[in-house]
Amino acid sequence: MNIGRALLGTDSMPCLRVPNLAAAVEHYRTVLGFENVQLLTDPHPVAVVRRAGAGLLLQESDHRVHQGGWDAVFFVARIDQIMADLRRRGATIQFGTGISAVSARTVEARDPWGNVLAFCESETGLGHSLQQLARRALPARARVALRDARQAREERPHLNEFAQFYRGLADQRDVFYMFFTGGLLHWVVSAIRHVPTDVNLVLLGSDLPEEDETWLRRNVDRPLHVVRLGIDDNTMWEFLFEVNEHNFGWIDIDCFVLEPQLFADISRLDDGVAVNGVWTYEAALSVPIACTHFAFLDVGVIRAMRRAQQPISPANYDYRGMNVFLHPRTNCRILTGPQQSRLLRVLPADERGRPLPPGDGPFFDTLVAYQVDAAAAGYRTHAVRPLAHRTEASLQVEEGADRPWQQDMTDEVVHVGGVSYYQRHFHGVDLRAMYAAAEYMLLSRLVDRLPHTYSMMLAGLLADLEYLGVQSADAEDLIRRHLVVDRGISPESAARVIGG
Repeated sequence: MNIGRALLGTDSMPCLRVPNLAAAVEHYRTVLGFENVQLLTDPHPVAVVRRAGAGLLLQESDHRVHQGGWDAVFFVARIDQIMADLRRRGATIQFGTGISAVSARTVEARDPWGNVLAFCESETGLGHSLQQLARRALPARARVALRDARQAREERPHLNEFAQFYRGLADQRDVFYMFFTGGLLHWVVSAIRHVPTDVNLVLLGSDLPEEDETWLRRNVDRPLHVVRLGIDDNTMWEFLFEVNEHNFGWIDIDCFVLEPQLFADISRLDDGVAVNGVWTYEAALSVPIACTHFAFLDVGVIRAMRRAQQPISPANYDYRGMNVFLHPRTNCRILTGPQQSRLLRVLPADERGRPLPPGDGPFFDTLVAYQVDAAAAGYRTHAVRPLAHRTEASLQVEEGADRPWQQDMTDEVVHVGGVSYYQRHFHGVDLRAMYAAAEYMLLSRLVDRLPHTYSMMLAGLLADLEYLGVQSADAEDLIRRHLVVDRGISPESAARVIGG
C-alpha cells in the first residue's frame, strides 16, 4: 500500500523517528498543529499526521536523532500565520522567521525528540500572485511612499508619548539610550552592570511584556520609557532624531563597556564631528562610518542636516524599499534623486549611476546613509577607538586563512552582535552553539531574579544546547575560550564579561 498516495495524494512524505509514538502523536496534534491523525499498525505501529495538506509519518524507534539539519520541510503560503499558530500552541521555535537557503522567510520548530521541522514561505499561491500584481501596477517608489506614510501615522502617537517622556527627564544632556524588546532582560541587566552610575543611561523598551516592564521599574534605577507599539531600532532612531535637544548616545544591549573612561571619551565631540564611534569602517577613502553599537551624535549637526532638501533619516535605505527581515517594520526607505546626488559626492556609482552602499552591502544600514550625507556636507565621523568593523567585502575568507570576525574586541569593550535577532537567521551549528551558550551562561546566573518566563526560556536554552551537542556545564568554558583564544582579550576581561 502506498501510504503517501492513499493518504496525501503524494508519492512521498518525511518519516520521523520518535521514542514514544503515543506521546509524539499528542505533541504533533496539540502543539505543532497536525490535527489530522491516522494510526496504522501494519507491519508495525506508525502514525500519519497532517496539517493543511502536508503530512508526516511518525514511527517509534530508540534511534537517537542526529544533530544539525532539517528533518522535514514544508512549503507554505503564509508563514506569519504558521508562526503565530505555533507560538499560540507553545511549540519550540528553534529559529524564528528568517532567511534560509530555500526561502527568504523560514521558521524552524523542534519537537521534544530533536526532529527539526522547517516551514518555508513559497512564492506561489493567490497571495503571492496578488502581491506581484500590485507590484507591477504600482511603482516601487509609490508603494513604499504609501507604506511609509501609513507607518508614520501609526507611529505618531507613540512619538508624541516619547517626546513627553523626554521633556520629563531630570537630565537631558549626554543621554545614552539602550533599546530592547521583550525576552532580553538577561542581556539588558548584564550590559547595565558595566555602565557607571554617573552615566546618564535611559532605557527604551518596545512592546514589552507586562512582567518585563514591571520587573524593570522595580529593580533597575534608570529612567524607562516603553513604546507601546512594536517598533524596530530604525524607528527608535528616527524618534531620537525628532525629539532630542542635546547631544546623545546609543549603546546596544550586547555591548559591554569594560573601561568606564570610554563613556567620557565618546561623549567629547570635536568641532565638525557628526558622529563619534568605536567600531568604524571606510565608506570611501578617508571617509569612516561608525557602527551604531556604541555611538554618540551631535544634535547641532542633525538639525543642520534636517534643513537640507529631502533630508536623509537615520533609517535603512536602498532602491526597492525591501524589508530586511529583522523586524516587520525594518523596511528600507528609497533614496530620492537629490539624496542620491549628495551621496555620490562621496560614494562610487553602480552601473545605473546610483551610489553604492559601502562595503558591498545590499542596502545602507542604520545611520550609514546619514553619515555619508553628513560627510558630503563637510562633517565627519570620528573613531574614538581604532576598532574595525568588517563589511561583506572584507569578510571573504581566503582558503587557508584564519577566520575573520566581523568586529574587533578589546579589554576595553566587547560587542556580541545580533542577540535580539540571531534566531531569525540560520547560522552554522558552531555559531548557533556560541549564541546559545552565551545566552545560557548569562541567564543561568540571573534566572532566579527575573520573571518566571525566563525560567521557561532557560529550559529551552538547555534543550538547544543539547541539540547542538554542547553540555550546559561546558557553556561557560566555550565562551571563555572564544573570548581569550579567538578574540584575544585577557582572561581578566573575559571573566568580567562572563560575570559570576
